Amino acid sequence: MTKLKAIIIDDSPQARKLLLMMLEEYTKDLEVIAEAEQAAQGLDLIKKHAPNVIFLDIEMPGKSGIQLAEQLLIEKINPAIVFTTAYNDYALKAFRLSAIDYLLKPINEKHLQEAIEKIKKVHPKAEEEKKLKTFITNYNTAFPKTLSIPTSTGYQFLKIDTILYMKADGSYTHIFFDKEKSITVSKNLKYFETALDGYSQFIRVHRSYLINLLQMKKFDKQNRGEIIMNDDAIIDLAREKREDFFNAVEKFML
Repeated sequence: MTKLKAIIIDDSPQARKLLLMMLEEYTKDLEVIAEAEQAAQGLDLIKKHAPNVIFLDIEMPGKSGIQLAEQLLIEKINPAIVFTTAYNDYALKAFRLSAIDYLLKPINEKHLQEAIEKIKKVHPKAEEEKKLKTFITNYNTAFPKTLSIPTSTGYQFLKIDTILYMKADGSYTHIFFDKEKSITVSKNLKYFETALDGYSQFIRVHRSYLINLLQMKKFDKQNRGEIIMNDDAIIDLAREKREDFFNAVEKFML
């Protein structure tokens, strides 16, 4: 099997050295052919070597990793990109919403191996471009607007405000975004609850349901309390979630 060609772009010599050592130890299918400490140098190396993958730090002096990724899109250069980043809540939200690959520093061995396995799989270039564009838009926006959903055949890109509700099904989640349409994703409901944290319109009203208050038609106080969504779905409000629900509705409506 031909080895994948990789370039590491990171302003930290220590970070580049550590990643190189890990790649050499944990994979035989990938060869690092060049390193760069800033974006402009990295772009030159990418054009020269045409790597299959780049490991790209987000925050660097001068042009950032995000700006370099934008430049690659403009110039129609399509290596796989794995972003590397120190812990940052906002960046992680953009990654999760966009289904783009990333590695948190300090890099974990298991996560690195998982990223490499993803890289080895063949994905349509147009799909990868859409994921990257979605990530850049989400990263540069105070409140990202798009959620990238992995499906059995690729990815589906949903406007966050169009999501009606999400229903848990073990390690899967059913996402309803139209009266007659839903998709099933191999992520549990907690994953989406975490990804959408900070969006005041999304609230967990039951252990099995995460709803979008923007898509709620009405609330019926009879019995335990029922939430009627815009597609006429009826969702029970769990007793332990009542206080959180009413507080959220009050703040949201004000």
